[in-house]
Amino acid sequence: MNQSGPERRRARISRQQILETASHLLQEHGARGVSIRKIASLIPCAPPSIYYYFTNKEDILDALVEVPLGELIEALDRVRLSSSEPQAILMAYARFWLERRSQMSLLFLPGHWGQQSLFRHYRYRQVEALIEEALGGDPLRAEGYLGLVNGLLFKIQNSDFPTERAIQMVDQTLKRVL
Repeated sequence: MNQSGPERRRARISRQQILETASHLLQEHGARGVSIRKIASLIPCAPPSIYYYFTNKEDILDALVEVPLGELIEALDRVRLSSSEPQAILMAYARFWLERRSQMSLLFLPGHWGQQSLFRHYRYRQVEALIEEALGGDPLRAEGYLGLVNGLLFKIQNSDFPTERAIQMVDQTLKRVL
């Protein structure tokens, strides 16, 4: 029997389905193109269904970087165990970003997390702590080098540089300043 209207049972949506849809919208339209209503219309579901999993759009964007930041921390840990050179860990950081440009570009989006950027995400703070440790525990030095690398990554993010060429640029710059 074919059910319609209120008798039809609504399909359940999942957190993963919401994140995949938001990721698609983000890649196609940027952060301004992501909204609860747009996500709901693409799934399809009623917008309140999304609020079961996320409080707002910012929570969705935050969840999209949770996994890549966790993977970044694991990658930096592996490098830290094999090399104590600051350049090695900074290059691992840059390489990770450059090989995952679309995922990591979320961190460069201004204004979608209130006055803070997503660089204040608790996982990103773990990344900062690992880099600070690699640079001898000097927070000012770590902040300076991270600022330099992030500046380069931001510039590269908005360009057509192939990944390998971009990695070479970051490597050459770090060799000059470290």
